[in-house]
Amino acid sequence: MLVDNLYRVVSNQKDAAVIRVHLEVNASHEIFKGHFPEVPVLPGVCMVQCIKELIEESLLVKTQIDKGDMIKFLSMLNPVESNSIQAEISIKEKTETRIVFQATLKNEDRFLLKYSGSLVVLN
Repeated sequence: MLVDNLYRVVSNQKDAAVIRVHLEVNASHEIFKGHFPEVPVLPGVCMVQCIKELIEESLLVKTQIDKGDMIKFLSMLNPVESNSIQAEISIKEKTETRIVFQATLKNEDRFLLKYSGSLVVLN
């Protein structure tokens, strides 16, 4: 898990169908020494994993990524320049076995990620 290591949750709001989370990325995390030493960039795979973890934490389930119907990486995040991220996740469908969602990650007014997909709920 990346939470409390690569990022920490600053605030979390949840209503019936929307999860809103403010995160801070740990700019001194080991991952940035290799991605990339001169200009650190938050890897896209970490953004995708972050969404998965936020859904799991908010809905109290364990999941596995099922589909990424649309995953668009729109901007890079250099955590040394700005380490704040706002996540917004809309739960479109939730059953005992599957969660369908749309999510965005933003840094200030700049979109970092737009992601629509589904997760399989594990027992």
